[in-house]
Amino acid sequence: MMAAVLAAAGSGGTLDEHQVLVFLMQLALLVGAARLLGGIANKLRQPPVVGQILAGVLIGPSVLGKLYPGVFDWLFSDSTAGSVVYGVAWLAVIMLLVVIGYETDLGIIMRFRRAAVNVSAGGLLVPLVVVGVVALLTPSSFIGDSGRGLYAAFMALALSVAALPVVAKILADLGMLRRNFGQVTLAVSMTMDSVGWLILAGLAGLARDGFRPSDLLASLGGLVLFLVLAATVGRWALDQAMRLALRRGRNLPAALTVSLVAAIGGGAVTQALGLEAILGAFIVGIILATLRYQVGAVRHVLETVTDSFFAPVFFAFSGLRVDIGLLASPSAIIWTVALIVIAVAAKISGAYVGARRSGLSSGEGLALGSGLSALGAMGIVVALVGLSLGVLSDTGYTVIVVAAIVTSLVAPIMLRLAVRGMEAGEEEQARLDSEAIRSQAQILGSRRVLLPTRGGANSVYAAHQLKVLFPDAEVTVLTVADRPSGWRKRLLGDAAEEDAGPGEVIRTLGPDRCRLIRRRRDPAEAILREAVLGYDMVVLGATETTDAGRVFSSVIDRVLARLELPALIFRYPGPGPQGGLPAPESLAVRTVLLSVESNRASRAAEEVAYSLAAHNDGSVLALHLIAETRDAAFYLDPSSSSQDHGAGLELVEESVSFGERLGARVNAEVKPVSRPAGALVEAANTGGLDLLVMGATNRPLSRRPFFGYDMSHVIKHVAIPMVMVAIPDIVSRYGSTDRRSEAV
Repeated sequence: MMAAVLAAAGSGGTLDEHQVLVFLMQLALLVGAARLLGGIANKLRQPPVVGQILAGVLIGPSVLGKLYPGVFDWLFSDSTAGSVVYGVAWLAVIMLLVVIGYETDLGIIMRFRRAAVNVSAGGLLVPLVVVGVVALLTPSSFIGDSGRGLYAAFMALALSVAALPVVAKILADLGMLRRNFGQVTLAVSMTMDSVGWLILAGLAGLARDGFRPSDLLASLGGLVLFLVLAATVGRWALDQAMRLALRRGRNLPAALTVSLVAAIGGGAVTQALGLEAILGAFIVGIILATLRYQVGAVRHVLETVTDSFFAPVFFAFSGLRVDIGLLASPSAIIWTVALIVIAVAAKISGAYVGARRSGLSSGEGLALGSGLSALGAMGIVVALVGLSLGVLSDTGYTVIVVAAIVTSLVAPIMLRLAVRGMEAGEEEQARLDSEAIRSQAQILGSRRVLLPTRGGANSVYAAHQLKVLFPDAEVTVLTVADRPSGWRKRLLGDAAEEDAGPGEVIRTLGPDRCRLIRRRRDPAEAILREAVLGYDMVVLGATETTDAGRVFSSVIDRVLARLELPALIFRYPGPGPQGGLPAPESLAVRTVLLSVESNRASRAAEEVAYSLAAHNDGSVLALHLIAETRDAAFYLDPSSSSQDHGAGLELVEESVSFGERLGARVNAEVKPVSRPAGALVEAANTGGLDLLVMGATNRPLSRRPFFGYDMSHVIKHVAIPMVMVAIPDIVSRYGSTDRRSEAV
């Protein structure tokens, strides 16, 4: 089928110097015009995709070709250069579908699978039947060299499919992609496109050689086989490739190469099956988002390049092929309008009925139908195939393209009207609020957590809190096999706790949400080598040490000295009463002492403290200690104490506001003291508190971490459970880490 599309776009030999110039001018004009009009559309509160499609219409034969025919001919008359631009546009839609695949939440789709099936059936079958019947009555000028029946089938299919890229872009631009109905819309659109391309393969075969059921069954069987292999062998192979790319650190170029090759390869497979390359790219995008070994920056780079270059090329190219002049006759105009109106009404009606049968609300049914009404490039591809096979005339082709453009423009308007006043349910709103907070958080958005452990109270206590802090994250439990070098003693220090093994840690986390891996090498090296394989955070259970030269223990200090990820270090004071395990009553954190400072590490500590307290319906004392001196020789400004207190109040007020957003009850105190470290220890040890949470910036020395002299004093003298949030040395309190910027 792709060969027919390429033939419609034009083909030629290698490019000479003039053709290279024309190609570059076309590309620059497409991107520049699309970005400009997309920005204007955004200013007018319309999705940028609307402006990008209109940019193609303006520089196409409908406007530029009429006003400046010489310029238009110079730019677009060369078929060889045009075929290269077409190839770039096809690559653009593949890139767009990979990004959309990253955004697709299979968990939500599975929750609404009944709605996805019912809405797909109604949204595709109803317009297929209705538009097919109406198409039998359209003028003969719409029909190519084939019979009216085959033409009606092509017209019905072109006006019934849903444009997955356009639909997803509209939902994303309107901020609705993460809504329940937005995810269902994506699932429905993917299902409709899959079925639609199978139908197109059958229709194209019928137009070329007569109907061959074996070809249709081969395409369907190949698609099923591809899905199975992609979800099993393909996922395993991509994981291994990513692990290889990450073995020496976060190698973004290597990880990006793996992702791009996989996406293009997946598109090639589905293209070879007689379907469309975008289906393979979409499936690969979903798989890439679920890989165990990832670099989040890959997604960020793909989104940035796609939004700034590939998406404008694709949408502008879609509009470029519209020639309004072919619809000059009143009959053509009337039938074009009628077909568009009937197709949209039939699709909305079918989707609405399917949604209501699935138990969705009327508003959600209308929103689904409105979003699915956009035809976009999918309708254009069907039109190109029909034109190349002689099933459609030039006028019939233009009718379908105009319908695709108009529905892409009208769909976001209808969608806005459909969702106006439609409030999210309590469960959905809670999910959306949680996702919004976690997407902006320092550490709460972590999806992959590494927990090295030999068992014991510290690790079990850490595992219990991890269940609360990261309910959706995958936790990898790493245990290093014992060696006859005595490293266990160095790891645990002189106050070695009883080794319970990783079994209790896994039982605490739940075997369904964690995995166990074993390594046989130096423990610090094993932890560091594993940590670079795409994890967001490392969690350590820190045993106490009596060595004045260590912060925690030999191995943990060596890890923290070289670790480039955020780390949570949990310390449970003393062995528990049940075989070295924590006392059950100490696991639920209800009263928390939080040390509030003006740095990123403190902000991350706030996320931990408030999340734990909110989960257990507890409270947090947010304490900001101001260091002041009573030595007159150092007292330079009489107003400095007041200024410090005012700044402290502002800092704590901001922290309290953040805690309330997370659902915690917060009490705040700003207190001037002569020795902040001693005052913090005293506050923690007064009794009645379950946990001390503090943030620290890690500025490593040669072979051990350094968190500041005050922090070392607190670590050594606090008698209650403690968690320290250690952030690598970055200056800004609110500056974006790699992970945060990648998630946006």
